Amino acid sequence: MPMSSESSARSSSGRVHESDVRPTAEQACKECRRRKSKCDRMVPVCALCHKFKRRCSYEKQTKTPLTRRYLNEVESELVRTKALLQQFMKNSKDGSNVNFGAPAEDIGQVSCVVDAAGSQLLSHPESSDRRTRPLGPPASPEVRSGHPTSQRATQETRTDQQLQYRSSVSETGPQTLSCLSLEPPSSPTNFEWDERNGNSNGERFVDGMASLTSASHEGGYLGVASGAALLRATDAGISGTTEVSGLEQQSCIPNDQPPRIPFALSSLGQLEPFVDAYFSLFHRSYPIIHEATFRAQLMEVIPRPAGNAWQVLLFIVSAMGMWTTATQPTDADLGLFEAAKARLSIDMLETGNLVLVQALTIISNYMQKRNKPNSGYNYTGLVRRIAMGIGLHKEFPNSKASLFTTEVRRRVWHCLYIFDVGAIITFSRPFDFPDDGIDVALPMNIHDPDFTQATKSLPMSAEETTVYTHMRAQAAFHMATSKIYSKIISSPFPSASDLLDMDEKLIGCWHCDLPPYFRESVVQEPRFRLCHSILRWRYRNFRILMYRPFLLSRLMARPGQSTTQDNHAQVDATIQRCLDAARESVELISNFWAQEQHNMMACWYGLYFLFQAILIPVICLRNDPQGPLATGWREQIHRAMSTLESMALLNPTAYRCLSVIRSRCGTYLDTSSEGWGHPTEESPQTQLEHLYPLMWPTLEMAQLDGIDSVLQESTIMDFMNQLPDM
Repeated sequence: MPMSSESSARSSSGRVHESDVRPTAEQACKECRRRKSKCDRMVPVCALCHKFKRRCSYEKQTKTPLTRRYLNEVESELVRTKALLQQFMKNSKDGSNVNFGAPAEDIGQVSCVVDAAGSQLLSHPESSDRRTRPLGPPASPEVRSGHPTSQRATQETRTDQQLQYRSSVSETGPQTLSCLSLEPPSSPTNFEWDERNGNSNGERFVDGMASLTSASHEGGYLGVASGAALLRATDAGISGTTEVSGLEQQSCIPNDQPPRIPFALSSLGQLEPFVDAYFSLFHRSYPIIHEATFRAQLMEVIPRPAGNAWQVLLFIVSAMGMWTTATQPTDADLGLFEAAKARLSIDMLETGNLVLVQALTIISNYMQKRNKPNSGYNYTGLVRRIAMGIGLHKEFPNSKASLFTTEVRRRVWHCLYIFDVGAIITFSRPFDFPDDGIDVALPMNIHDPDFTQATKSLPMSAEETTVYTHMRAQAAFHMATSKIYSKIISSPFPSASDLLDMDEKLIGCWHCDLPPYFRESVVQEPRFRLCHSILRWRYRNFRILMYRPFLLSRLMARPGQSTTQDNHAQVDATIQRCLDAARESVELISNFWAQEQHNMMACWYGLYFLFQAILIPVICLRNDPQGPLATGWREQIHRAMSTLESMALLNPTAYRCLSVIRSRCGTYLDTSSEGWGHPTEESPQTQLEHLYPLMWPTLEMAQLDGIDSVLQESTIMDFMNQLPDM
């Protein structure tokens, strides 16, 4: 019998020629499976059934094959589909992006968006309302530029505040001060903030250091002990805007172009370099995680904790590791952070465990460092409640937990304590960390191999610096200074004698109790030099916060006021300590930056402490440009500006600091310029009316509630009558 046209299209091997376009089934037909014959799966009739004239039928496929190859194909298809959807939504008329979820399996898939050139971009949703984002499955994070630079700096409309330091005041020609309130603006609604869009440029810039944020930027409440408060004291008289340098413009990544990521994260193994980076730097200052346990979980040598909390911890560890060790401006870490945040869900707030506390604590600190300070502050408050909910604030002598577990809990609690108190001081907000009912011992100063899960008795403390030394020292510092901080943000402001006494008893004792191997003069190993230096900077910064009100009030003294010699000497001592702390800070930070490795973590802390310190000589020079200390002030400012210029290559926020310094004392730095030797002239009464919130922060809030200004005036006059004769 001659072959039909259909059968002639088949080869001897039973396959269809390339010219045949007939579809094939996913599995063999029923008849071939029954006979265990090789079926070519042609539809509607396979070759064997056609040849032997059998009834050929196929079962409908109801389940997908659970193979790695099939899952890879599905994941690749999902990436392509999401890229197309993102591109489609970007081109829509409202310009918003929609966040499409991705599987939250243990593989930790982080999707990529592929741009027109074929480059892969780790991306997060760009919607203006993040409340509509799905909470459960991880999102496809889109990284936007986060550099705090702009074409034009914040509009500055207030007149320049002048602060006068003099050992004596002439009876003729009052030495003057012109400033506006150091408290935030008069309308309570201006304290509201929205940090969802991540915009770190332009007039809505909010810095995580709380030093550059102006009141008009709606950056949340920043009290009288914050860096922004002191900046407000010098913010007057600077009209117009500050031009952004060309170098700053070049270093800024445009907001509308997300940074490119050279790879797509398709497995947790690709996060290992970022985990290594985390433990190489950040961990040595804040060891909230036990490194060996975490690495064993990553490699699945031991089981990973159930739920998504561990993946949140993994991705925030990776983001923090990438950012802190970066040696050039980068936004690549933002994609990892969005991946961590996408794995958070509201359901997690109905759980309480150590992993969740660790993850949220690191998130809070990361958000502050990435210029979302109020968001980080909220996370800290949340995680503190979770921590107390699982009893981290208590010791349990009769607990059946191992010694190792108890020690890990102590480390987590004290790292949380450090971050919480540090944020409170940075933003100058009320000290609400509980003192009563807290009985957690400081972690031991030991090397990790000496204390493991199998340890049955407590090991001896190491007599050298370990990864836990800095955490112990900083926690002890905050415990010693919490009482002082509560005093300096309250009304009335403590007297000079009270502060000097607390300085000697509290800070002095803390300083003496530092272990010999971690004292100021001891040179540390390279891996511990940053955390050791940060502690030295922090100690001096706190002294600046304590004593700078006396430096400011020195200007307000009037001739003819009677006072005792002791009070006069004590005020002089506080002013000298403020000046010394500022000078030492400039020297220490500049020396460190000149000698040690440059990375983002060192730059962030150095910039924070340096800017607050340099504002002291800036204020002094503006008000006493021909004084006996003016030459030293100019040297400090020039040195700080040189350091800031170098830091700006890594962190563009330093450009803003430079702009502030130049705009406020540029003419006073050049003694050949006209008018450099004349301080501003304004009556002490007028100066104090502008400066009063620094001394009485409660009065500002009283006026917000509609209380008559007579209270302000009477308080000011009472204060002026009590000022020592300078």
